[in-house]
Amino acid sequence: MAKKIIISRKGLDSSNSNIPSPILQNKTMLSIPIPNDDKTKYSDLTVEKISYSDLLIKLNHEKSNFNDKCHLDPDIYMSIKGRPKNWRACFGQESVAQLHLQNKGISIGDIFLFFGWFKETEGLLNVIKYKKGAQDIHAFFGYLQIGEILTSTNDMQKVKWHPHADYGEDDHNTIYVASEKLLNTSHPGYGVFRFSEEINLTKRGYSRSKWELPSCFKGKDISYHSETSQKKDYFQSAMIGQEFVLESDDEIERWIISIVNTNRVDI
Repeated sequence: MAKKIIISRKGLDSSNSNIPSPILQNKTMLSIPIPNDDKTKYSDLTVEKISYSDLLIKLNHEKSNFNDKCHLDPDIYMSIKGRPKNWRACFGQESVAQLHLQNKGISIGDIFLFFGWFKETEGLLNVIKYKKGAQDIHAFFGYLQIGEILTSTNDMQKVKWHPHADYGEDDHNTIYVASEKLLNTSHPGYGVFRFSEEINLTKRGYSRSKWELPSCFKGKDISYHSETSQKKDYFQSAMIGQEFVLESDDEIERWIISIVNTNRVDI
């Protein structure tokens, strides 16, 4: 049983771009990595033979505003680039966000639920565009159950494809490696979702930071939030912070297994 759940904000958002990640026509949640100076380029990543750099252009983004290099993290989309035979899904964290995870006692067996800013699109990928009138939302797009925690430079070389393997041991740098299986299921310990309303966090008709939490999360203490976060009609999610931690229980784990059973896709 997982002891803790981490609601983890990842992918493009208003602090690093002016566009959401796309929900593809087939409902796959394609989280676009944030721009930075790592080795991986948007042009190195592909979905259905279309590069992420071309995808950004087709979504009417001024690509000149992007450094072509990006931070592929969490690295849970297996097929978007060439992989070594020993590839394992990973997620890295450092600095204040990692210190928060340490202070919350995050350990092996705990589960990250990744969410981000998304919007529905229409058309095949070669003519993709945002769907007119579609709502900007926060939604879960994937998960990773922790199977191993790497903090030393030597240990990180076991997953040397991951960007945090190049960051050394400074600033609390840590890599979380996925478990082989999720909880007591046959599903892998990581995965990506197709969109459905059960993984949509944003309350219909409200701005994306105003959530309708899954019922099993309601009333739970969630870090970076307080009792005043729950309003009359919605839950006001924190505008700052990346990692929101809460205690797990049987009901939450059953819900996670349910959404994985229903929504997990191979990509």
